[in-house]
Amino acid sequence: GDETRKTIKKCLEEAALINYERISSYAQVEEIQYGEDASPKARLDNMMRLSELSVETMQQNEEYHAEAFALFADLLLEHNELFWSLYAVDMDACLEAQPSDTWDSFPLFQILNDYFRIHEQLRDGRFHNHLRDLFAPQVVRYVDLMEECIQQSVARGFESEKWVAHGNGCATSEDIFWKLDALQSFIRDLHWPDEDFSEHLNVRLKQVAADMMEACINRTLSNYETTLKKGNVFGRSTDYV
Repeated sequence: GDETRKTIKKCLEEAALINYERISSYAQVEEIQYGEDASPKARLDNMMRLSELSVETMQQNEEYHAEAFALFADLLLEHNELFWSLYAVDMDACLEAQPSDTWDSFPLFQILNDYFRIHEQLRDGRFHNHLRDLFAPQVVRYVDLMEECIQQSVARGFESEKWVAHGNGCATSEDIFWKLDALQSFIRDLHWPDEDFSEHLNVRLKQVAADMMEACINRTLSNYETTLKKGNVFGRSTDYV
């Protein structure tokens, strides 16, 4: 009846608070996250540890209690969301303290997203959406930066290229292909949960790759034509070709 639901709801709310207090105490969150001498790196390392403990604890709770609370699945879901809302307060504070030009927090996203994206009830829930919204701008900035970095590699690399065979091309093209592969691996390993944004990232990546390939081909052809005109290929001038 209603009284039973109210009692279970209250018990689960208290359990979420107690669970998070215990885990955060064990991980020394208060001392490390809010200590006067806490460095951004120490705080992030601590948050990674807290994330792993939290995911592990919640998985164990579900294994032990899911069947018992089968008739009150909505209350168990609220219990989980409450726990993660408490976690979110510390996570947000930690991420706000990180330098704007660091990308060290992406593994934190991966730990959490890998848990939430395969969870039937919590996927696309309050915390998962919050996590997604928090990291989406950072992913866009990272892709922007990598694209700029690859463009600079094209411009600077070909200016000093020795045109000696290296791998499947020259030194500059190999460097560009490596960076494109690293960017592709980064996007793939995110397992971004939102299909629209994930598709946007994939389209963006293909466009970057196409642009860089075109730039490589154009610079290579330009050098080849210059070399032909100088007569360096056949040992004499080839302007008549």
